[in-house]
Amino acid sequence: MKLHVDRLNTRLKLFIVICCVSSFGVAQESEKELSWDQLAEQYSCPEWFRDAKFGIWFHWGPQSVPEQGGGWYARHMYMKDVGRQKFGKMANPYHLQTYGHPSEFGYKDVINQWKAENFDAEALINFSKENGAKYIVALANHHDHFDLFKSSHHPWNSVNVGPKKDIIGEFEAATRKAGLKFGVTSHDDRFLNWWKPAFGSDKEGEKAGVPYDGHLTKADGIGKWWEGLDPKDLYGPAPEDRTPEIIEDIKKKLVKTPYRTGYQLQAGFVI
Repeated sequence: MKLHVDRLNTRLKLFIVICCVSSFGVAQESEKELSWDQLAEQYSCPEWFRDAKFGIWFHWGPQSVPEQGGGWYARHMYMKDVGRQKFGKMANPYHLQTYGHPSEFGYKDVINQWKAENFDAEALINFSKENGAKYIVALANHHDHFDLFKSSHHPWNSVNVGPKKDIIGEFEAATRKAGLKFGVTSHDDRFLNWWKPAFGSDKEGEKAGVPYDGHLTKADGIGKWWEGLDPKDLYGPAPEDRTPEIIEDIKKKLVKTPYRTGYQLQAGFVI
């Protein structure tokens, strides 16, 4: 369900949906890996969730900057052909017309344009509560690997780049102030495959063979707005460099990345 929040005088493009999320559980740290059957045996739905019935999920991030392309803009802006996908189908032509070629202006640069200057977490949460929400869930990161909180595993986050704000931190503070339950979601598990198009290039035309910005290095940023940042930390290593050892190291970092001390960043409620 899309809900326009015009009276809050904000340009935020938010997907606010009814969260029928029985799969959400309390986020817990565990040293032991359990099977799905073992998890099912231990799981019990919290009483508050049984009674809550209705919650709102804020699915929002830098992909809201472009006027076309949707929540898969970051991937599809690098793709001439998105197959049968309809979501974000116009991302590439829109990007070329609006920003230029992705070898020169990539998704990292879209992030830099996202300022969230009208973001008012308290107004949004109060509006949600007034309309019956009993819990709030916010997107902590999408497949784009950009964190909307002050993350410890890489600098590509909303505190260092773009808004220069702890988006999730502000959502959490406002939610707790309103007396509602708060949850976060992470879609980061697929970012390596999702980002492969950023390492491609045009197959024809005047830019044929010119690598997209996924291939840029930290040294390439000298003198640019992103000086000191490594695109590899956002897009991941180039596909040809993804050895089993590197992949395993990335997985370990993701598992150990806390949103707040004592919590795993995963789909679930931070109670």
